[in-house]
Amino acid sequence: MQNKHQDILGQAITLLLVVQLFLIGIQGKIQIAQGKSSLEALNWIIQQSIPVLVKIRSLKDKQDKSVSKKAIGKKVWWQ
Repeated sequence: MQNKHQDILGQAITLLLVVQLFLIGIQGKIQIAQGKSSLEALNWIIQQSIPVLVKIRSLKDKQDKSVSKKAIGKKVWWQ
């Protein structure tokens, strides 16, 4: 039961991070429309996206550790 809740929570967090990246892109496009140069907007987008991507990576690493712990704890049929 707890595993199912963790999966749902993980999916919700993933969705929110994707939405955050999408909104960063839209804000960058708005900045260009307001007269900023493309390079300035791109620089801003990169600066805003890095923390989100770092968070995604840490969640992925945490998930991989969780999966490997589960695999270690399971017995296989030949044991």
